[in-house]
Amino acid sequence: MMSKWVLVVFLGMQGHFAASYLVPLDKQAQGEFGGLLRWFWPWSYGDGGPLGQVMVGHDLPTIGLFLALTAAALFGLAALAAAGVWVPSTWCLVLAASGAVVLVCLMALFFGPTKVTPMAIALCTLYIALAKPAQVWIH
Repeated sequence: MMSKWVLVVFLGMQGHFAASYLVPLDKQAQGEFGGLLRWFWPWSYGDGGPLGQVMVGHDLPTIGLFLALTAAALFGLAALAAAGVWVPSTWCLVLAASGAVVLVCLMALFFGPTKVTPMAIALCTLYIALAKPAQVWIH
């Protein structure tokens, strides 16, 4: 069984991946920590896909912004449900699965090497929520 605090951290990390869309990395920040920051902050200027391109001095693609905010909110609510704060714990798996679907869509629409890890983690969340809900210990 998974500890609820491990689940809270896991969901918070996915919320971070979604919310980092709002503040993409510039060229200088992409090189921080030997270039590793880009793997923990998957969004940067120049990322693009069918919805448009994230560019310096321009608004973020609107549909991507909506998807990022939705995924971040769903993961935030799921983390609160897992922690047993303000949101009924019975909602956790539904919120986590919904957030995972939205995050996978967002990452797929701007696909690149740094989007693979967030997508894989979201797919793991979806698998746990749908196929192994008894493995998640929440109360």
